[in-house]
Amino acid sequence: MRHALLVNPFNPNSGPRPTASPNTSQRDTRFAPVCARCQSDDLICHAIAQWSNRSQQWELANTFDQPVHCNSCDSQCTVAWQPLNWR
Repeated sequence: MRHALLVNPFNPNSGPRPTASPNTSQRDTRFAPVCARCQSDDLICHAIAQWSNRSQQWELANTFDQPVHCNSCDSQCTVAWQPLNWR
């Protein structure tokens, strides 16, 4: 594979990612991208996936720096990161 690292499909400058509380390790805290306007997690982003022979799965290769689209608002959106409460 030519891409050593996976690219985040969401603009990393779309807002600060929340940090884990001091009592929780970073590995235990999971986040979900949601629409900053309506809090929906029904988001899409155009991307290219590339097959990895090493991991035997599809891996994200490129996201074209295009905005995220919220299907609930039916418009472009800013991404907010919400901690997930399930384990």
